[in-house]
Amino acid sequence: MEGATDMTTILQPLITAITNSITPAQIVGVLAAVVGVGMTFVLMWFGARKLKQIFTNAVTKGKISF
Repeated sequence: MEGATDMTTILQPLITAITNSITPAQIVGVLAAVVGVGMTFVLMWFGARKLKQIFTNAVTKGKISF
């Protein structure tokens, strides 16, 4: 168990520095950015699927419908 005690002693200043430097507002900002980018990719995915469906129907049935 001596190795685990030494590791916590070594890492304690790093953990304290990280805890003191990150604010809840920064965490909320990062989460909001991730959700915004994620929604963009989801909408692009659905748009690409719709365009593929329109193209496939146009080729197979000979007509374009939205």
